[in-house]
Amino acid sequence: MKFEVLYNPGNVICDYLKMKDDHKFIFRVFVNLTYYGHILGLLALYYSRHFSF
Repeated sequence: MKFEVLYNPGNVICDYLKMKDDHKFIFRVFVNLTYYGHILGLLALYYSRHFSF
């Protein structure tokens, strides 16, 4: 397993699927936005549960 999967999962998946050019760019952006969106959502949920005012 590549260490890169933790900070750039879209690139690892595109390399595995052997995608190239514009398809790689669009798919990588979609995967990374989904990945980081879920992480930010979990952080927001944790923050709202533990630090309510």
